[in-house]
Amino acid sequence: MKGAIRVVERFYILILLIVCIAFFAIFADRFFTWNNLVNILVQNSYLIIATIGISMIMISSGADLSVSFQIGIVSIVLGKLLTKANVPVVLAILIALALGALLGSINGFCAIKLKVHPMVATMATMTIYQGIAYVWSNSETYFNFPEAFKKIGQGKLFGAIPICVILMVIAVIIGWFLMNKTYFGRFIYSIGGNEEATRLAGVNTKKIRMLIFLVAGLFVGVSAIVLTSRTGSASAGIASDAMFSCFTACILGGISFSGGGGNVLSVILSVLIIGVLSNGIQMMGGSIYVQYIVKGVLLVAAIAYDNFQKDLRLKESAKTS
Repeated sequence: MKGAIRVVERFYILILLIVCIAFFAIFADRFFTWNNLVNILVQNSYLIIATIGISMIMISSGADLSVSFQIGIVSIVLGKLLTKANVPVVLAILIALALGALLGSINGFCAIKLKVHPMVATMATMTIYQGIAYVWSNSETYFNFPEAFKKIGQGKLFGAIPICVILMVIAVIIGWFLMNKTYFGRFIYSIGGNEEATRLAGVNTKKIRMLIFLVAGLFVGVSAIVLTSRTGSASAGIASDAMFSCFTACILGGISFSGGGGNVLSVILSVLIIGVLSNGIQMMGGSIYVQYIVKGVLLVAAIAYDNFQKDLRLKESAKTS
């Protein structure tokens, strides 16, 4: 019995994803088709890429509430560069990546150098980025991108594999490698577990924290490129719900508010659970408001589960001590 419980605890995210897919395969017409399943991956590719970066921040016991409007600013800049300034696609992409890294670094500066709690700091930058995005765009939406740029989000390799899904897989591999095979990843877990002990061990924790926000900004920049290309439009509010989805996926994927735990693959599966729920509810005729309710319930359940796990760990440690 204990063995079965441990298996469920270890693979609960995968089990939950399979249950969601099975439920909608039974009750939603045309859900369990190859085209629809690929469509779920395409629709959530940008979210998965962004969430990888946000998960690094949260594992280090940080937070980033500004991701939606980081994407918005990068999207607007891409729109202006490609439709107004006629900048070459490659150069526009490089500028977008640099901008994503800059915005992430600004978050890090506010949280680390100014010693403001990351959640408060990024709540402030979220408001700032939102204002900048709407001022720069004048609430305008940009269309008519070059075909070379649209292929990133809409094209297919060999006519079958969406390019945005390939980029998503590459981002997942990079994120997994950074977190599991590099000193950078070990420092992220170490800082999240006990920052003071990590600092006493000789690690420049402030420098690593700044680097975490910068790397997360790069992932968000890639996410903005993929989303802007896929939708064929750029606007300030293009990813207005990204923050909630990223945050929910991180908590559901086992990343505690206190940091120090969780892994990239579980977070990715959590994004897919949210994507499956949104797609399945829509195919069953549910409105966007029903999706909001389900996502809210999912977040509350994830937080409750996180607290339950903490209580279990405390009881186990009390027994062994």
